[in-house]
Amino acid sequence: MKTKKGNFLILFFVGILIFSSVAVQGKDLEVWLVANAEKARLIKNLTDQYFTPKTGVSVNFSTMVWEDAMSKIYMAVASGDIPDIAQMGSTWQCEFGLRGAILDLNKAFPEETKAIFQEMYPGSLRPIEFKGTAWGVPAELGNMQGYIRTDIFKENGWDVPNTWDELYPLLPKMQAKDMNFGINYGQNGISWFVASAFLRQAGGDIYLPGGEKSILDTPESIDGFTRFTELFTKHKVPKEIHQVQDFRVGDIPFLCISTRVVYGTYMYAAPELKGKWTTVLLPGTVRADGTINHSGYLGTNNFSIFEKSKMQREAFEWIKWFMSDEIQTLYGKQYQEQLPGAFHMSPNIKAMAKMEIPEDHRKVLMNQLHEDIGIPFALGGETVWRYVDNATASVVMLGEDPEKAIRKAAQEVTAEMQRKAKEFDRFLRALDTNR
Repeated sequence: MKTKKGNFLILFFVGILIFSSVAVQGKDLEVWLVANAEKARLIKNLTDQYFTPKTGVSVNFSTMVWEDAMSKIYMAVASGDIPDIAQMGSTWQCEFGLRGAILDLNKAFPEETKAIFQEMYPGSLRPIEFKGTAWGVPAELGNMQGYIRTDIFKENGWDVPNTWDELYPLLPKMQAKDMNFGINYGQNGISWFVASAFLRQAGGDIYLPGGEKSILDTPESIDGFTRFTELFTKHKVPKEIHQVQDFRVGDIPFLCISTRVVYGTYMYAAPELKGKWTTVLLPGTVRADGTINHSGYLGTNNFSIFEKSKMQREAFEWIKWFMSDEIQTLYGKQYQEQLPGAFHMSPNIKAMAKMEIPEDHRKVLMNQLHEDIGIPFALGGETVWRYVDNATASVVMLGEDPEKAIRKAAQEVTAEMQRKAKEFDRFLRALDTNR
């Protein structure tokens, strides 16, 4: 009798545990995407078709626009009314992670996170890592590379420049025919994107890894910044361009621009350009050993899991599933087919190798992505990048000396980082304690 009663109690409590487990699994995973309705629908359809039947986890998706996304996430964190996953800008997850709001994947799922990162472009990982943490997984990439009107180059007998030094003597020839070189991150308020490419190619950068001190005032950074601003002040490159129309009509037959923004347009929405253009590496700088450094800016947006999520494992499984080479390949294919002119740049190397684009385009794109490097998180976040924008404006618009302008920016960046270090002191000490 005691045995039967004991067995009943065991079964009763096992039943409670099973019911509780099913209840957790039955709760829908909440994901906030920065996406339009069509893109969110595509992701949801893939999830419903492949992820939910396999795991039993249903997923709800809500959309945000970039302009409101960060404030919406801030409000969610402050109120405690959070999703399980949110898609964030390049370094947002570190801002929230320092405050304890984001799950450190290196700590929660170390081996699985390492396996995901091994499948991705190394440069895409820099923005999400800070002092050994990993507060997110890259979701999409954005970079810059060259676009050439091959018909115009052939007609004029011009060689495609492989370095900036090869570009400079070509510019007067183009300008004599009322044409020019264009670069989309010139004087439009976010010049630090392209400035960072010149800094790195020269051996400099905006700040040291760890984001505690600016190195804009090193000889290498000064040289890179000077070469960047001289595109506009010395070589007469236009400060503003119409990135699609100018390329289409031939006014800008050589353009360095965001691949994610224009590739799909040139490839699928401009049939009159078929056979008249190609993509090339970003012009580079010759290293001391004779090789060419083509590195450029690599932007990411990322998926992050909230620390207070009650479905951390399920959330991680969804990210792991969605960023796998199989699903990224399928998503990229459907993205191009269902959203005319769209182009998905996946952080997953194998998925990019399977993109259904011309072989020569794919080879250039993948080579560029291997060269590109994301800007790491710094205390002060995106605020410190604006000092580079200000320095650019003072040189290009007001005629200030490049070295003087960038040295001032270096002082301002370091001062901002030091101010933020004091503000974040307790968070940084907690981070060091918990590592």
